[in-house]
Amino acid sequence: MISRREFLGELGGTFLLVFLGVGTVHSAVLTGNQSGVWQVAVVWFIAVAVAIYIFGAASGAHINPAMTVAFMVWRGFPPKKAFFYVLAQLIGAIVAAILLYLHFKGMLEHFEAAAGIVRGQPGSELSAMTFGEYFPHPGLQKSFGWANSVSTTFNAMAAEFVGTAILAAVVFSVTDPKNPGGPGGLLAPVFIGFTVAAIISVLAPFTQVGLNPARDFGPRLVAYFLGWGQIAIPGPSGGFFSVYILAPCLGAVFGAWLYAFMTQYGEVEEKIETIRSAKMSKPKLLIVGGFLGAGKTTLLGQARKELESRGLKVGLITNDQAPGLVDTVWLGGQPEVIELTGSCFCCNFAGFEKSLEALTQWGAEIILAEPVGSCVDLSATVIQPLKDLDGDKYAVKPFSVVLDPGRAYEALGIKKTLLHKDALYILEKQLAEADLIVLNKTDLLKDEEKAELVAKLGQKYPKAKVTALSAKAGDGVKAWVEGLLATSDQPGSHLIDVDYDQYANGEAVLGWLNLTADADFKSRGGARALTAFLDGLKAELQKAKMEIGHVKVLWPGPEGFFIGNLIDSARPPIVTKARDEAKPGPILVNARVESEPDDLEKLVRRVLGDASQTSGLSVAVKDVYCLKPGRPNPTHRYAQVV
Repeated sequence: MISRREFLGELGGTFLLVFLGVGTVHSAVLTGNQSGVWQVAVVWFIAVAVAIYIFGAASGAHINPAMTVAFMVWRGFPPKKAFFYVLAQLIGAIVAAILLYLHFKGMLEHFEAAAGIVRGQPGSELSAMTFGEYFPHPGLQKSFGWANSVSTTFNAMAAEFVGTAILAAVVFSVTDPKNPGGPGGLLAPVFIGFTVAAIISVLAPFTQVGLNPARDFGPRLVAYFLGWGQIAIPGPSGGFFSVYILAPCLGAVFGAWLYAFMTQYGEVEEKIETIRSAKMSKPKLLIVGGFLGAGKTTLLGQARKELESRGLKVGLITNDQAPGLVDTVWLGGQPEVIELTGSCFCCNFAGFEKSLEALTQWGAEIILAEPVGSCVDLSATVIQPLKDLDGDKYAVKPFSVVLDPGRAYEALGIKKTLLHKDALYILEKQLAEADLIVLNKTDLLKDEEKAELVAKLGQKYPKAKVTALSAKAGDGVKAWVEGLLATSDQPGSHLIDVDYDQYANGEAVLGWLNLTADADFKSRGGARALTAFLDGLKAELQKAKMEIGHVKVLWPGPEGFFIGNLIDSARPPIVTKARDEAKPGPILVNARVESEPDDLEKLVRRVLGDASQTSGLSVAVKDVYCLKPGRPNPTHRYAQVV
């Protein structure tokens, strides 16, 4: 299953490729406008490059079943998705061939009449070659009087195999970020197009050069139904399947492997090792959601510590609408921590898959993924697609939703909330879709309060299991991790109804600020300065009647980073020391507040300036990302549990 954008991207890209490329073959054969093979090859170069430039962002622009097969074998492209890619490519090629016939119908009939060609009879491959391909090249065979033995089925298969192997090696090299000699993404389509043109110039006499099963079979199928019959399929010499479908697919797989084998820095070699490892054990994926300020990052840090103590290799994915996340810096950065920004997992599913693949290649045995705190409907838009499209690659575990005790009282209606009703709607829906509700920060609760909350949450959300722990103290984290890894329970066990208008407004009421500032903290800094900043910020937000979703600050001190949190307007700031290996660096502010983004930015800048004066710090704002989240537009949304 693939998204509409991916399907249409492959359909449109292959249509454009075939319409321009096969169109120039029509023009060359029927009018003689193209003089020689190179002029035809140049148009193919343009067709390939333009199709990739236009549709590359939509689907990756495979536009060739042989390339899709190679990506499936060496880069983990999902087999189910590969089927739909090939289907889209075939449809695009067929539509292009039909349109070309409608344009060139009169010229075709005149060409056949002038040459004494009877469509469907021996010799009619001279006109059928405008659609499908033949070996040896029918036009050259007639001109030079070649016998069929000039290009036997074996010769033709070898030509298509070698040509497609060269093309695949180029495709894999120019799209390999680890290739130091690569041209970069902007020029990659040009080099791929040039390669196609060069191969056509060398191998056209043997097979007319296919390199692409969709390019050949789609137009050939159209020709079959337009009267060429057996001349189109299986062709006068037979072998159309072995020469134009099988040989290119095998050649692409071989060429991709050969690139890695000969260069030693290609991704394919790493992919081979990944495949070997995957046969032993798939990485286990734990998606941990929850509302802003629930303590997800602290929990993930503790979980990683617990897992690494057992000798396991743990990767993490953080997620936000904009770069500059405190979480990513605190958790340690790449390669074991990948920050996915610009949108949530559900709206950038392809980016999420790439992040998972990168951590898998790095060798992660456990992957912890933290979606945006205001994201909901993850079971339908992330977990079900993962199980369906990538179930052979990852062992997805039940979906945990982390909950702050204060927000728990608000969700249960026990205490009045200052959150906007649509923001509260998101919190309630997050709990409704959870497989496991994780009541966090139990160190702030009495035993009877904890028991009461667990019981009431279980009553209101009976489909979810409820557990309680303290990520900060480490209490209960081991049991939570062990339970998730050991369970065979279905992840994303139920779907929920979500009003996307209310959901979108719940996100839109929040101003979203990620600010980075360079700071000279040599004279003072650390916990006292951070507390003073948070106190000042809280007071100003209260004065402006801006309710806090979550404010998180990374603050440098002489002994490393400190982390500060404001969870809501009622509770005091929470300041903790970062991990031992953290080093001093810039100030990062992540603020999610019910306000207009510009107003929030001005307020934070003002309080930061006041704090720098009172604390004796020198602060210079460097990067600011201030926005309102756009309307959620998931890549996938499943209606049933997979």
